[in-house]
Amino acid sequence: MTSFDPVEYKDIERQVYSMTASKYDEYGCKVFEGYAKPLLDAADLQPGQHVLDVACGPGIPSLMAAPLVSRSGLVTGIDIAPGMVNIAKEKAQEKGFHNVVFQEGDAEALPFPDDSFDVVLCNHGLVHTTDRLKALHEMRRVLKKTSGTLALSVWSTPDRAVVIGIVAKTIRELWPAAVVPGAPMWFDFGVEGVLEKALSDTGFHEIRTMRHNAALEVENPEEYWDMVLGISGRLQMLLKNIPEEVASNIRLTVIRTAECFRSDGGRITISCQEVVGLARM
Repeated sequence: MTSFDPVEYKDIERQVYSMTASKYDEYGCKVFEGYAKPLLDAADLQPGQHVLDVACGPGIPSLMAAPLVSRSGLVTGIDIAPGMVNIAKEKAQEKGFHNVVFQEGDAEALPFPDDSFDVVLCNHGLVHTTDRLKALHEMRRVLKKTSGTLALSVWSTPDRAVVIGIVAKTIRELWPAAVVPGAPMWFDFGVEGVLEKALSDTGFHEIRTMRHNAALEVENPEEYWDMVLGISGRLQMLLKNIPEEVASNIRLTVIRTAECFRSDGGRITISCQEVVGLARM
């Protein structure tokens, strides 16, 4: 059985999400902007604050946060994938934002001094790190010690985060070799109490978690497949590197499963729960 190699995993993340950044931006922005709103509501950003967005992808939620901190504030977005960073920079320029900057950076080794930020945001980025506690310690390190706030979001359990759960279950059943023991999983923080414990173990206080339910609505199951494929660079690479018949079966099974969520109104509606955590220094 393949063993988990964190260095290799991180290199693949960097490469894969750079190569698939445009697809991610095309299919994921609307979805993840919706998921970022509860995160930003919890963070309660104020004018003049300095904010760090860890694993910002193509600029979500950095570009949503920039107007909230106003021109007197600053949002810094970092991502390990240069392709994502380039798209985020382009979008900031298109919007004419001068209070948001983007750069490459590793969540487990943040390139900033201690006590640098009022708020750290992480919108579904923690699940991509290889050492979650190390990443949380880094987020805590760069927060201002007297007033810093962390706001982050993670997926719930697969039976509640169904949009992601359908694909995960299908891959596990049809190509179990894709599941590597010790590798990060989308749902590692979904069970009640797990995220709270991780934040407490890191040294955070005043910890609160909230669960938010959102629904993905699409016209047909093929549209759902295109969306989940577009936002997952690892899924795209997996399908290219397994037998064609298995890849086809994964796609068809996901599409058939999605069809079961068609409502009386004719549209397909699939629920997806996220957990938003808020913690202070």
